[in-house]
Amino acid sequence: MVTVSFPNWSYALDATKLSAEVSNRHRIIINWFLGHLKREHQPATVDSAREFVEHLIETRKPQDWQVKQWSDGLNWFFKEAPARRRVGAKSASVVVGEGQVKSHEDAGVDNDEDSGDGRRQYAHTVAEMQAKVPMDPWFEETVRLMRVRHMAYRTEEAYLGWIRRMERFLQSKDGLEAFGEADLKRFLSYLATEEGVSAGTQRQALNAGVFFLREVRKMELGDFSDYVKANPRKYYPVVYSKGEISRLLAEVRGKWCLMARLQYGCGLRVSELCRLRVKDVDIERGKLYIRVSKGYKDRCVPLPKCLRESLTAHLAEVRKVYQADRAADVPGVFMPGALDKKMPKAGCSWQWFWVFPMKSLSRDPRGEVGAPRRRHHILPRAYQKQLSIAAVKAGIPKRSNSHILRHSYATHLLEN
Repeated sequence: MVTVSFPNWSYALDATKLSAEVSNRHRIIINWFLGHLKREHQPATVDSAREFVEHLIETRKPQDWQVKQWSDGLNWFFKEAPARRRVGAKSASVVVGEGQVKSHEDAGVDNDEDSGDGRRQYAHTVAEMQAKVPMDPWFEETVRLMRVRHMAYRTEEAYLGWIRRMERFLQSKDGLEAFGEADLKRFLSYLATEEGVSAGTQRQALNAGVFFLREVRKMELGDFSDYVKANPRKYYPVVYSKGEISRLLAEVRGKWCLMARLQYGCGLRVSELCRLRVKDVDIERGKLYIRVSKGYKDRCVPLPKCLRESLTAHLAEVRKVYQADRAADVPGVFMPGALDKKMPKAGCSWQWFWVFPMKSLSRDPRGEVGAPRRRHHILPRAYQKQLSIAAVKAGIPKRSNSHILRHSYATHLLEN
């Protein structure tokens, strides 16, 4: 059995003349295959590819066209990729027919992907990791424990991204099995000395590493003062002037303008803004209720009078989307905690509908595979993009993001 190391196979795939659709299909099955090998601690050979495809056929009962797509992707991986990257290996084929896989000479590859400037590419979100490869059991246990502790989904994404980076930094065949306290300290020092990260970024990496070692690996940890710490610095937040706020809002259109005005007028975080529900907007009393915000805290903020008319008109348009969903029998919106069981029909009610819903349906980021598509709120990054475009059009020579509106709200209140 011959196992050939083939780094940067993704570059070879990008260099082919295959269509984007075919290239993406190949990338998915190859990543899927490599993730399976990692979990099973097997080398990348044609025999292991044959066993992998046979396992998929047995467990997933695919159609013939699906099996052919898997076969084509693995054929490219073993036959075309090494030749394109001038790897000294004989070609190999994986031909699937009637549930069988036939092979020639063995060849294999690493699963290292680099960006154009030499930096590693990491999957940062749970969805991205699941799309790239089946998650390692250690990652699955990490996600389970975070959800037992009711940690935020953004925390899940951040912690899994850091643990993935720690695994790559370790470069051990045993993976996370070999990761320990000393390795975490070396990684934290590397972040400070080689990558020059901020103190806040290093502290986030520390929290992710400690959670993994203490809660997932059940390790007793000692003193964590003997690693190189990033230089702390006092950061003064960027703030828009009142004139810049006016120019920015003049360049934003439609619902994005209402969102920007609401965020500035109420001092909301972008997640709080996007997750607003109809029941939390009390226009008559001029109140806005923020539910389960940072630290799982609720609060109430005043709703500016100048926004009440625009918000009323916007909710009238949103109600049309809600009624269309009910007519189409779309599943109800996401419900926090155990409310789906306590109030099974509440997700289909108007008061729980989003103030800023998406145009299209999508699946829950924490949902199981095959979960029904439903109406979710607008994604923060979509709103952020509109603000960035508006800031350029308004000629504002400052760093632009939605959180600056929150800083500006607080600063202007103090100034007044």
